[in-house]
Amino acid sequence: MSCVEGLITILVRAKKDRDVIRHVVEYYYKDWSSMISIETLEGARDPDKVIEKVRELKNRYIIVLLGREECEGVENLVDDRPNVSIVRLRTSKVRNMRPLELFVNIEKGKADMRLRVSWIEKPKLYVLGFSKSFKRSRRLISRLHPLYDVYLCLGRCVNELLNMLNIDFESNCLLIVKRVHDEHDVYVCGRRAFELIIPENDRPYARSVRSIKDRCIIDINESIKLSYVFLKVHEEICKIILRKAFEISNCDKVIVPWSGGKDSTACLLLALKTFGKDIVCPIYVDMGLEYELNRLYVKYVSEILKVDPIVENVDLSDHIDVRGLPTHDSRWCTRLKLKALKRAMSRVSSRPLIVVGDRDTESIYRLKRPFIRVYENVIQVAPLKLWSSIMVQYYLLLNKIPLNPLYMLGFYRLGCFICPAYRYYELDLAEKVLKIDDESTFLDLLREQSYLIY
Repeated sequence: MSCVEGLITILVRAKKDRDVIRHVVEYYYKDWSSMISIETLEGARDPDKVIEKVRELKNRYIIVLLGREECEGVENLVDDRPNVSIVRLRTSKVRNMRPLELFVNIEKGKADMRLRVSWIEKPKLYVLGFSKSFKRSRRLISRLHPLYDVYLCLGRCVNELLNMLNIDFESNCLLIVKRVHDEHDVYVCGRRAFELIIPENDRPYARSVRSIKDRCIIDINESIKLSYVFLKVHEEICKIILRKAFEISNCDKVIVPWSGGKDSTACLLLALKTFGKDIVCPIYVDMGLEYELNRLYVKYVSEILKVDPIVENVDLSDHIDVRGLPTHDSRWCTRLKLKALKRAMSRVSSRPLIVVGDRDTESIYRLKRPFIRVYENVIQVAPLKLWSSIMVQYYLLLNKIPLNPLYMLGFYRLGCFICPAYRYYELDLAEKVLKIDDESTFLDLLREQSYLIY
């Protein structure tokens, strides 16, 4: 991948800092170090030099690493630049910090771009990014962690969650920061209201509940409207990543494995915007034990996007009769799904480019993957790598694509209704959803969501 350069640029003050960062990048990002370039301010300490350099480095992600005494006051100068992150280190100079700490701070810089969510009090809005043009606004998430994610809980699942936790409160959405070890921070009207704990084998519960108002209605459409510039910047970078992958792959088709989930749907939308529908081919693998709501969603969005996905069927129930149900430790169903996907891909092209919805927040394993990689002799590209869930949600709604109704019912991830990865609450949820899993419910949930389509 040596010809793929500068997807991320790390900006430091001096040449000695650049030399140290180069060693860090080559060691910790050895599989994709060529995709990370390192630039300097040529020793300058003037904040204006940072702005000047940032303007030169267009259409890429930029992480500015500065020692605590370097370029004082520079942070606020790049607040309204969605693709730029300023990371102030604890040491006086970048080169004084240990390599592992520098790696962690680079990851914090990546996390900063997706965790940049602001609260505007009047009207009540959750806006992506932060800008001085937002009056009476404040950034919500101050702690940056490489695996933190943020998303909105919307629709019926808001009341379901509050009722389950015995919290008497009315709202049309909750902002949730997904941390690690089953812990989530839940924000109500821009304030951290309580901590949500979702154990592996027990019901969710809340702790540290603070006093909250009786009612909080967020203007989601206005939130999306004010997030437009933020999303367009990230969209343009994604298009560049996709084009670079296309150039080096020598492919004749772009294949999007489409599950109906938000990430693969956003990838399909990005691919269509970048290459057009003559080159892009979505593939949906139906395992036979899918929710009908998911099938209906794929069909509905196909009509919006004017695409005709390949549907590859697997009769999972036949395999269960022989093997028994898949388990957490033996997810043999996943291998069947991948085999079916490869079978369908082989009929489409012998040299495809695969667009996947992997994001850093999903696991350490995915965080370490590059934007573009070769997997089983096929090039894969993950344009959403640095996105958060709320960015994906807003992006789909901005483009008049509804969210999968299963999310509106409370699912965080999608799969078959016998998925061995389900947690306790998801098993409960699956049982409830199966009782209403039909076209009538699908249409009701679309109508409930229609006000969100900006």
